[in-house]
Formats: sequence, C-alpha cells, structure tokens
Amino acid sequence: MNSIPEYAKIVATLLGIAYPILFQVVSRLDEKYSSILIVDFFNKEKERMLYKYFLISSLIFFALWTFELKPISCVERFSYLIDNSAALLFITSTICLVISFFIFVDKIFVYYTPARFIKYLMKKHDRKDTSLNHFKALSEVFIVSIKRENHEITATLKRFFYDAFRQERDSSIGKPVQYPEAYYALVYRSMEEIARLKSPISHPLLPYTAGGVWLLGELKDSEISETTYRYLWINILLAVRYERDDFIIAHWKNAHQFFSFQLQRINAEYENGEIKNKESIEKRDREKKEFLEFHYALGGLLLYKNRYACISRLFRYTTSEPPSFYLLPERMNEIFQKYNEFHDRYEIKYAWISSKYGFPDLDGLQADGIVKKWICNYLALLFLRQYTIYPYLLTMAPLDFPVLPKLQGEKKLWIDNLIYFKKLISETLLNVDLLEKTHLNFLTKDWCEMNSKKYPLDFIDQLREKLQVAYSQGATATTLSEEKRQEFLINTKEIIERVLVSFEKINNKNVLPTDSNKRYISGQRLVQSKDAFSETPESDHLNYSTVLASFLSEVINEAISSSFLINRSKFYLLKPEDVFKAIDRLSINDDYIIIALGFPLEYYINMLKIEGLNEASYKNIKIVTLRRAGITRRSLFIVKNLDLPKILTLEIPLDVKEKYSLEKISDQFNLFANVLDLNLTTQEIRNENIENTTDEELRKSALLSINLDIEISWKKNVQLIEIVEYSEYRQNGLPNTLDDIISI
Repeated sequence: MNSIPEYAKIVATLLGIAYPILFQVVSRLDEKYSSILIVDFFNKEKERMLYKYFLISSLIFFALWTFELKPISCVERFSYLIDNSAALLFITSTICLVISFFIFVDKIFVYYTPARFIKYLMKKHDRKDTSLNHFKALSEVFIVSIKRENHEITATLKRFFYDAFRQERDSSIGKPVQYPEAYYALVYRSMEEIARLKSPISHPLLPYTAGGVWLLGELKDSEISETTYRYLWINILLAVRYERDDFIIAHWKNAHQFFSFQLQRINAEYENGEIKNKESIEKRDREKKEFLEFHYALGGLLLYKNRYACISRLFRYTTSEPPSFYLLPERMNEIFQKYNEFHDRYEIKYAWISSKYGFPDLDGLQADGIVKKWICNYLALLFLRQYTIYPYLLTMAPLDFPVLPKLQGEKKLWIDNLIYFKKLISETLLNVDLLEKTHLNFLTKDWCEMNSKKYPLDFIDQLREKLQVAYSQGATATTLSEEKRQEFLINTKEIIERVLVSFEKINNKNVLPTDSNKRYISGQRLVQSKDAFSETPESDHLNYSTVLASFLSEVINEAISSSFLINRSKFYLLKPEDVFKAIDRLSINDDYIIIALGFPLEYYINMLKIEGLNEASYKNIKIVTLRRAGITRRSLFIVKNLDLPKILTLEIPLDVKEKYSLEKISDQFNLFANVLDLNLTTQEIRNENIENTTDEELRKSALLSINLDIEISWKKNVQLIEIVEYSEYRQNGLPNTLDDIISI
C-alpha cells in the first residue's frame, strides 16, 4: 500500500479547500440572493452533505491506518483484506470523496447560475407542498432579478408564476380563489422593487403585478375572495405611497377588462315561468357590487392623497368606441344609492370600513368616518362627471333624476343625507385645481343655462323637494304590529343570549376583589321607520327585527375580547412550530386554561400533528375557543382558572324600565327590550332622539330599545399570557425564540 501517502495528499488538499469553499459559497449566496431560505436550501443539499461525510470518513480511516492496529480476528481466506482493511477503507473513502467533490462543485454551479438555478427550483416546485419553499425561493430570485434588471430571468419566471397563479384559479372553480400567502407576498414585493427603480419607462411586469393579472386572471370566470381583495388594497396603498400613478392605471386597465369579460351580466333562463338560474344571477350581482365598491374606495383614496391627474386618467380610460366606462356610473341612481349606503349615520353596513379600506396615516376612532367622508367626496365628483357624458343612445339619461325610493325610511334617509351631499358638491365646485385636472372646470351656471342643464346645486335642491313631497304623501299614522314586536323581542333574546352564553365558558364563578379592573357595556337604541313594524308594510324590510341585536352582539364580542388585550401581562410572538413547545416551557398544569381567540387549532391538529392536542384540550389543559373580534389577533391566552374574568349583567334601574316600558326577555340574564311608537310615547323620549330630524318626523318612527348593562371584571396584576402566531407576511415583528419563554 505504497500509494497511501498520495491519497493522504488528496484528502489534505480537499480538506484545505473544503471549509473555505463552504464558507465562501454560503456568504456569496447570501450576497447574491439576499435570502436565508436559499442559503438554507444549499446547506441541506445532499451533495454538500455527502462531500462533508466522505471528508470526515476519509480522515477517520486515515487515522486508523496510521495507528497500524492489529486485526481483532483473522480468517485465512480473507487475510489480505483484513490485514489491509484500514488502507482499503481509506482508499475507497478517498475515491468517493473525490467523486462527491466534483458532484458538489456542479451543484455549486447550479446555485451560482441563475438560469440553471431557476430551472432546478421549478422542477422541485410542488404546489401540494404546503410550505411552498421552492416557490418562495423562486420569488427571492425573481425579486433580485427585478432589482438588477435582469430581464431574461424575470421574463422566464413571469411565465412560471403566471401558470402557478392560473393553476390555483383552475383548482378553485365555483368558489372564491384564495391563494397561498406566498403568492400574495410575491406580488407585493415585486411591486415594491419596481417602485424603487423609479424608471420613467413602463415596466413589463406592471400588468401582472400592479395590474392584477396574476391575482385576477384573464378572460376566464374566477371569483375574488375576501383575502384577495384585502391584498389588492394593500397593493393599491403601496402604489399611493410611492406616488406611482402608473401602478394605479395598470390596475384600472385590468379591472376594466375584468369587469367587462368576467363579470358580464347573466341572462335569465326560464322554466315553467320561473327563473331557474336565479341564484347565479344574484351571486353575479353581488360580485359586481363588491367589485365596484372596491373602486369607489380607490377613488376616495386618490382624492384623499390629491392625485387629481390620476383620477382624470381613470375617467378617460376606455377600450371601445363609443366609449364604455365599466367602473364608472352611467346613471344618477347608482351614485345616490352608493352615497346613501356610505353616508349612514347609524354606521350599520360600514361600521369598520377602515379595516377593509384603510387610508394612509389614519387610525383610531375617527378613521372610519374620514374614510367614508372621502368616498362620499368621490361620489360627489362622479355626480359632476355625469355632466360630461354624451348620450349617444336614446336610453341614456345621465342627468335624469334618480328613481325615488319607495319606503318611507329610505325617503327620509335620502332627504337628510342630501344636505351633506350638497355641501360636498359645493366644496368640489370650489376646488379649482381638481376641476381643472379632471376637465370639469367648464361646469358653471352660465354653461348650464346655455345647455339647458340643471346647475348641480339646483339639481340637489329639486331632488330634495321631490323626496319631501313623496315622503309627506306616504306618511300615515301607522300602528305597530304586536306580532312583529314579539318577533323583535324573540330574535333579540336569541342573538344576545347566544353571545353571552359563549362567554359563560370563561366566566369566573368566584367573587373577585372590589378593586378589580372593570369595564362596562351598555345596550343600544335605534330609531327606525314604523313601516317595518306595521301590519301591512309597503315593502319588506331586511333584518328589521335583528339588525340592532346583531350590532350589539358584535359590540359585546369586541369589548370582552379586547379586555384580554388590556389586561395582558406578557406577550410572545412565536413561529407555528414553536407555539405548543412554548406552552410546554411555561410548565402549566390543569389549574390553567388556554383560550383560543380565532386561533387555527385545526391546522395544528391536522397539519402540524401536535401531540396531545385536540379541540378541547392540550395535555389535559382545557382549551376554550372563542370567535375573534375585529381588533384582536389570532391568539392563545393562558391564565389560571381562578383568574378568569367575571362577566355580570347588572340590574336595570326601575325608572329606566318604566320610562321605556321595557320587558324582561331572558330568564338567564338581565336583558330587557321593547319597541315604542314614537307618536304615542312621551315628548321627553322624542326630544332625546330628535338629532338631525324633527318632532313631526319622529312621530312617524319607532324606537327599538335593547337595555343591557354588562360589567367585565379582571383581577389587578393578573398573570395573563398571550401567544400570537408569527407570520412572515403579516409583518408583526421579529419572533421570540423558545429561550425567551419564562416558566410560570
């Protein structure tokens, strides 16, 4: 075995270059792709591991040969092999080391050559793999390619991602398309990189990213999910932040096409005199309404940020002659209907609009009102735009009065809301910059006189007069139906009891100290048209007997859920795989309880296969699942059973019961309710509800009352631990590690 020294030189040489290669490759990969994920991929490659293992084994076998140990046993037939076993093993491992070195070097070339690397990742990509790590790695390469303006790589990956998004849509036929979060993150990060380029030339990726081709698709029916709408809005906010009007235009162009082709009207199909596809028609109408609502909010956002030139471009965009503007109204009806929905003093439909269509630099209690104000401003601008529409068909009537509502309550709502709408129009007419950039500065009294048009402010005055006449004619001394009053009481009992009972699972049965932290929730009242409660209403009133209870139910859920955040003593942000390991480290027992607020336990049970976890408990520790309220996160709260909050419904004062003729409607809780005819009640009650109306109008209304006083008590300095699931897409900070967990 005279050749052993030669093999030793090979091993020494490869050892000398091995770790420098490894360190350089890893560091340069990090510089090249700026991706921890790609570096992690490289570190887990089997070629790298084989090279490392053969290097270690060669060193071990060389050491054994050096010691020249005597064989433990000897078989004459295999004496040569046994006597030279150390040398043979060393030679074999060295040969394997050399082979693995060349294979390893080839793998390095794969990682360092973007064209080869993306083909390698594409081959590895499997959409059934929930982690989507190869998709994420391709996204990282894509982002770097945009940054370095490597158009060949971006073009290749653009086609791959187009197919990936399309496959997700194809697998979601008949239901809203919800992409994995990695897909949404790809679009957002791509837009951000394009925005940073500050290139005066339109980027070829704009239609796919900012335009929404990847998210919305092309020329094929696909239903937009709530999640996709949320991310579309986030993308719009990014465009506004970077002042990239071209992003907004790209979105508008694709949205225009999407509405034209994918949200086409479905024609009715009749069978035995009945519409057999009624459900499909109604579903399509809801989809169109939500899509247009999104773009009304977009218009409000652009007005809020003074992007007047961008609005002007949107107003002019069309793809047909004569022009069609699918995302803009043609008749006054749509404008006034949407305005009266957004400008709702009871805030029933858009109570939390800022959580859906958030505007930059807005938060707190005033955010919802400001968002709605700017959307209403945009609707006022759309009202003025009607004067620019040339009616090339006899059926077009852009300046006709809208069809007046039939119901008394709606008439009254329109009458009241028109005062503010007139104010918005007046402000818009005084905004010289806006009128010039949107080409509406021609709109003057003289121009209206010359062209026999009603001046915008006169139009509103005349419409209000028509509504007042119609309302007065329709107002009669209706009486309340006892059957409908009872329906209100029954529905209220069912809805409020349901939410209160859901919290009984965490209600502390013990007496808490008198100095506990306390929070209170009160009942609600609502003035509503008596027509809804009459024996023979003019029309059906949707949810008339449940709307107030449903709203109060949400208020209760929000208040009790948020009390957990207020009284929280410790907070941990953890990766999904660490959540229940952290609970183990807390060293808690069955004296504690785990409260899941909107936490996805099913994912941990079915996907992560957490041992000892089911929907009711984790390792004998009770779990209570509660519905997540709007402001709370997907959290687990851990607290002692003895430290749970106490939730009480307090007694209603006798004078309040008598004043509103309240009836107790629950045997389990102090819950009272009634419906009063404001024409027959006291002047004191009418005076309490006279805001923005008159005594005469109030006499045509009913007062819905739900009286409930809830006290939520928490011990002071309670040990309440919150664990929040970390997500790299929600950007909720750096996650804690298990070393941060302090045992209780």
